[in-house]
Amino acid sequence: MYVPKHFGENRSREIKRIIENFPLATIVSNSKNNLMANHLPLLLNKSSNKKMELVGHIAKANNIYSELSNNDEVMIIFRSENAYISPNWYLTKNKENVPTWNYQAVHLYGNIQFIHDEKIILNSLKVLTKHFEKEDSNKKDWNLNKVSSNFMSAMLKEIVGIRLIISKKIAKSKLSQNRTNEDSKNVSKKLKELGYTFLSDSMKN
Repeated sequence: MYVPKHFGENRSREIKRIIENFPLATIVSNSKNNLMANHLPLLLNKSSNKKMELVGHIAKANNIYSELSNNDEVMIIFRSENAYISPNWYLTKNKENVPTWNYQAVHLYGNIQFIHDEKIILNSLKVLTKHFEKEDSNKKDWNLNKVSSNFMSAMLKEIVGIRLIISKKIAKSKLSQNRTNEDSKNVSKKLKELGYTFLSDSMKN
């Protein structure tokens, strides 16, 4: 990824914020047959005391499972909100300007491991559903107890857990850092008005 120095994102906290708020990742892998890209929700493994880890699961029918082996290298991409930036939003008018695009992206490189232990996979599914079900206070959230043990047992046979152990990360926050403070504030304001709250808030962090 092309990352000019002023757009480089090195803050671990901001990288974590992007991953947690936009968990649908793109996993890019290169097997002996072809280059593959898959889109999967992944969560940070908060119980890991070592390197950054991501966890999730895939269908056994997915080519990732049939064409990759344990510890093969993959690339994982997370992307936050993105938006067109109009030159009309710049308050500084003493030079010509052109349109651009603001966005944040995180590229992670690591090794994939497949998990077959059903207890570990089941626990991962519980963590995943609890993370995304937001109505705990009303007790309306969906959980694994909503389905029969026979159904869950059948489903578990169709999936495999994955763990991604990260060895390298490259992140970019293109957020008008090359503009004047006045221009940047107005861009942030315009983005918020258009509903890009996350992107607008990122410009203030």
